[in-house]
Amino acid sequence: MLLTLSYALAFSVLFIAAISDLKTTEVPDIFPVIGVLGGLLLHLAASYTQGIDFETLISFTVLFNSPMTWFQALGDPLVWSISIGIAFSIYGWALYFLGVWGGADAFAMSVLGFAAPYGLAGPDLAYPVNLFLNIMIVGFLYTLGFAFYKSLKHRKVWRTTYRDIKEQEFRISLEILGAMLISVSGIYTGSFNGFLYFFILVSFIFLYRLLKNIEDGLMRQTVPVSELEGGEVLAREEEKGGVVKGITEEEIEDIEAESVEIREGVRFVPVFPVALLITMLFGGGFNWLILII
Repeated sequence: MLLTLSYALAFSVLFIAAISDLKTTEVPDIFPVIGVLGGLLLHLAASYTQGIDFETLISFTVLFNSPMTWFQALGDPLVWSISIGIAFSIYGWALYFLGVWGGADAFAMSVLGFAAPYGLAGPDLAYPVNLFLNIMIVGFLYTLGFAFYKSLKHRKVWRTTYRDIKEQEFRISLEILGAMLISVSGIYTGSFNGFLYFFILVSFIFLYRLLKNIEDGLMRQTVPVSELEGGEVLAREEEKGGVVKGITEEEIEDIEAESVEIREGVRFVPVFPVALLITMLFGGGFNWLILII
């Protein structure tokens, strides 16, 4: 019951965060904080009902001589919540500091790790692996759908992409040749589906050019500083340290230029509740990856 509440809490806060992200591009920190703290507390309560080894926990000898034994005395639910929560958080916040994700996306990853570290059937490493892979798969499809939606509204990006392909014929030919060599090795060794890989790799070659033009041409706009309200993300060359962070009202006052270039990111938070729901209902993840391979 406690773990069911934790997963329901994770889905609820992420669903609300996703709605906020889609409507305003902003996610109040209170939602992911509730998800992380609530997940930890519910898993602590689950460990307590199953039996926490307090005698081991108060032993400094065990703590210093066998920290893993001491950690396991917390009980499986809390151990898994802390372990998977830290692992997911490291990944999410690493992408944040690399400038790939926003803070809300990294926070959402932490919510999943702390509040939904394993399935209702019990501790199982396959569950967090499936959840992680589902985030990657759903995220890729979501980003792809978002990109094509933007491109259909602005047909000029297709003309620009076609022009880039014509200008890069030699480089693209080499990339296709590389894809062919990889695919032939799969066909020859029988280790993977070479024909499928060739199709996927060639698709990525052209898809990369399209996505790059969408990012450069459709995901940026120049606006007067006077129209900034706070929360907007400056274009990459104007960021500090590469971190995806909305500008504050105090920072707006310090801008000396009359206008700045801001960029619109993919509103990625909806990926997380969808990936959680898919993992809970179908598993997916690893099995889908094996199917592709």
